[in-house]
Amino acid sequence: MPAMKTARSLFVVLGVLVFSGCATLFGWDIRAPGVLSRRFYEHVHPESQRVGVYLDPALHGMISTNKGGRFADPQTYHIGDAYLPMAIEAFQQGFTEFVLIESEPTQEMLRQYAIPYLVYIKPGAFGNDVTLKGQAISFETEAFVFDQDLGFLDRFRTTGSSDSKKVFAKKGGPQVNLNAALENNIESVVLHIQDAARSGRWKIGGQT
Repeated sequence: MPAMKTARSLFVVLGVLVFSGCATLFGWDIRAPGVLSRRFYEHVHPESQRVGVYLDPALHGMISTNKGGRFADPQTYHIGDAYLPMAIEAFQQGFTEFVLIESEPTQEMLRQYAIPYLVYIKPGAFGNDVTLKGQAISFETEAFVFDQDLGFLDRFRTTGSSDSKKVFAKKGGPQVNLNAALENNIESVVLHIQDAARSGRWKIGGQT
């Protein structure tokens, strides 16, 4: 009898846990390495230009709990913790002079640090598509570019994606997939800015 009562109690406890949500027992806590790959350095070469970058506060500590599919385990993606250091590293590589601005920019600040171009990056949608064959992750950002007088120069959206087959069987798993999507996003942002600055497409003091 005591054994039957113990078994019945255990069954009740398990039942409560199951109905209260699998996240209490299972799930993925996914943190990307937060560093750029060698491929980035092969694709992006330093541009002789001085730029300032202001990363939207919403990026700090940004996470997503999009588990990616009806039958996928719960997933928590720590996007901001990886994106911020990668963005800083990318701009350091992409431009000969780079200033990270950590408070809301002002004209006085831009003049003080002689910053001709200010890039403001804000987060957009995060996508996570998990199937039995693999996983596709995407991250969208919106970038605004201003001159030293905070005159508007440019605005563009960028989506970085990573589509890996059998990603859960690969070394590193979803962490590597997340890192690749963030890197692809940042690479596109930096290349866009390099191209616009090099071509003279931006007209200082007025809109493009």
